[in-house]
Amino acid sequence: RSQAAKDVLAKLHDVYPELVEETEVVSRELIRITFLFPELWINAIIYVNGVYESKDGYNDIIRTITPIYKLLFKPETLREYHFVQKFGKALTKAYDMLTQYFTSKNDQKLKLAIDQYRYIYHCIREQYPRLSELNLMDTSPILAAYSDMALVVPGTYNPDRELDDLRQDERAMQLFGLINSLLMKDDETAKRFLAIEQFPVVPLSSNSGLIGFYPDCESFHSHVNNIRKVSNQPINLEQRLACQFSPNWDTLTVIQKVESFEYALSNTPGNDLQRAMWYTAPNAEVWLERRTNYTRSLA
Repeated sequence: RSQAAKDVLAKLHDVYPELVEETEVVSRELIRITFLFPELWINAIIYVNGVYESKDGYNDIIRTITPIYKLLFKPETLREYHFVQKFGKALTKAYDMLTQYFTSKNDQKLKLAIDQYRYIYHCIREQYPRLSELNLMDTSPILAAYSDMALVVPGTYNPDRELDDLRQDERAMQLFGLINSLLMKDDETAKRFLAIEQFPVVPLSSNSGLIGFYPDCESFHSHVNNIRKVSNQPINLEQRLACQFSPNWDTLTVIQKVESFEYALSNTPGNDLQRAMWYTAPNAEVWLERRTNYTRSLA
């Protein structure tokens, strides 16, 4: 999955380099804000103390906290520099005691290291109370300096846009999720397993994004393509007729293109989906069920 995600990002980068680069920066900085140094070390010390109290798995301590120490000595924001100035020496001293224990297997060294970590824990708690707000300039100056990004920002889309906007689809999926949670809480609807089907939507900008395929389903294009193969008709029949009506398609005005499109529609039956549903259904009951599901769907 990791490699597949990298391949998708690489292909997107070829088309939208600015968008992908902004996405990487924003995701990295949001992770930084989510796990600030005080919170990161409080959780790490709680873990170390828990392992010590259980008297088992001491080797896991080093494997867990070593990556955090690497972050400690690579501060990038003002808050991180302040944290290192206050606790860098104390945390280094605790780590040295810990490594001495693993070298000598002297239990007293381990106890001293744990006591040092506990002392640091209480100091962090006192100096960094629970935060209710963050200053973006202190926690992520990179994000604070960003402006006019191509990357989508939730809630900033224009509802009067003429073109489709995947951010609106994303909001619809969120609404469906809320409705489903309410349906599950009601005894009557829960018994009937009532729920609205959802699919993943990931908007990247106002005119691009990713939509997940619904499992075990076929696209309209595949249905139409299959039924036209049986009839020896090209999949782009309408396009050919429109170009036949107006060979100079690229130079046409909007009204002229509409006229060409209407010509193509008038010379095709337009019942490909209807025929596909009928011919692919094993019996009338399945056909009726599929037809009903289609008419009740978002389509």
